[in-house]
Amino acid sequence: MKRLVFLFLLAITQYSFAQQLFQLAPPVLNYRSVFFQDETTLEIKFEQPGAEIRYTINGDEPTPKDLLYTKPIVIAGKRVSIKAKAIGKDFLPSETVYVEFIKTGKVIQQISFTTPHPKYTTNNKNLLNDHIGGNTSFSSGAWLGYDCDTVEIDIELKKNETINGVLVDILQNESSWIFLPEQVILYYYDEAKKSYLPLGKETFSSERPSQKQIDAREIIPKITVKANKLKLILYPLKKIPAWHPGKDNHAWLFIDEIQVY
Repeated sequence: MKRLVFLFLLAITQYSFAQQLFQLAPPVLNYRSVFFQDETTLEIKFEQPGAEIRYTINGDEPTPKDLLYTKPIVIAGKRVSIKAKAIGKDFLPSETVYVEFIKTGKVIQQISFTTPHPKYTTNNKNLLNDHIGGNTSFSSGAWLGYDCDTVEIDIELKKNETINGVLVDILQNESSWIFLPEQVILYYYDEAKKSYLPLGKETFSSERPSQKQIDAREIIPKITVKANKLKLILYPLKKIPAWHPGKDNHAWLFIDEIQVY
């Protein structure tokens, strides 16, 4: 009798084990940079018999009914958000991978900025406009890091042009005390008045944790102007919010790329 019970329990265990579904590994996204001039290509790498890659181009979560990846994706829109995951009949879906591609803007002749913290500085004067992005490591040398109260960025275009927006690429890594700024204000230089005048602003919230690692935020002008000189003033978060272990401390600000449209 005991032997029969043992064999029965063994069979149940083996059956349950056979019914377990294993989660697929996430696919790998291959691309040169998230910034591009005319068009760029995204390659998604994944090899697992019985599984496939489904993706979206509008930032929605992929489902088995969404686009099937069969060849490299050509990206040409101004801003394209792609999410992809591996899906298979006998597997649990993989975690979703995400990337946002951004078309470059007007030609920037010169860009200068507040001196960063010595640990997170650069000798590359064009770092904020080298059209290279997508790296999420704050210590990689791809980001300028600040722990001060204000950061100024001066931008000079080749000629007077209508300003439709200015994009700032900002890193988020809350576990390392890196937050979005409290506010970014955009100014343009008025030749007639010989002074910088406000053009637009963007306010950020850090009231709750964010899963987003990079926030490419565009400041849209409130009025239509032509200018060749712009100024961005960023105000880093002075007090980390109460939900964070570093509450009330000054947050870090890391910026990477500036684009003018």
